[in-house]
Amino acid sequence: MVTLDDFTDDAPWVPATPAFADLAVENQIEGLRLRRLVSNSDGRGTLTVLMTDLHDPSFVTPHVYHVMAEAGSVRAWVYHKRQSDRLAFLAGSFRVVLYDLRPESPTRGALNVLDVGAANPVLLTIPAFVVHGVQNLGHEAAHFINMPTRAYDPAHPDKSRLDRDHPGIPYRFG
Repeated sequence: MVTLDDFTDDAPWVPATPAFADLAVENQIEGLRLRRLVSNSDGRGTLTVLMTDLHDPSFVTPHVYHVMAEAGSVRAWVYHKRQSDRLAFLAGSFRVVLYDLRPESPTRGALNVLDVGAANPVLLTIPAFVVHGVQNLGHEAAHFINMPTRAYDPAHPDKSRLDRDHPGIPYRFG
């Protein structure tokens, strides 16, 4: 018969690359945060920590969901009034476009175009009121995870939408 005493504790380890290292892009939108996601691999596959309060006590996660994006699909344009999106991209090939329309923002009018996914795994925090869209650049379905700062309430949705080809946004998805 097996008992709990038959198990061996994991040994401590240090990742080869620092997890959640901050990244920056040129003309970065105020409040936008990009963090490097690091996978740990062994013969069984990989494990990637998406959020942990070990690196940031603000990582409270009241709501988590998985998004499957069809090949070539575009989800644009949206913004939230009461939450920040925290999107984790680990697989596939995505383009995330962000546009700052916040009247008091020092980066009002800034446009950030980020290519993320398997080649550039990141956790992207998008502040409230920053307009954004996501495109699957690949030829097959791809996936990402959203861990917004507030739970989704279907009775009071916190999502405002605009047509993806609206002339007021200086970007066109191909």
